[in-house]
Amino acid sequence: MVVKSKVGRRRYIIAEKNEKIKEAMKDIREIDMQARVIGTFQGYTVIRCRHWYKDNVINILNEHGIKTYRTTGTIKSAKKHIEKFRA
Repeated sequence: MVVKSKVGRRRYIIAEKNEKIKEAMKDIREIDMQARVIGTFQGYTVIRCRHWYKDNVINILNEHGIKTYRTTGTIKSAKKHIEKFRA
């Protein structure tokens, strides 16, 4: 079990798979050093960030022309949403 007071809350942002993601991640890492691309699933990219930077991360992605679809609290629910998008 993860201790929220030490690790913090995370958000998983589902975005389109795009070649501009590396450029966007450079800008995102300037505000949130813990932000990471978790993986690419069925044509979608999942980005993990701390919950208080979520809106800033989404704005940066949109500025780079990367469409965002959904924000979740767990990677498991992110994968479930991706499966629903594909259906």
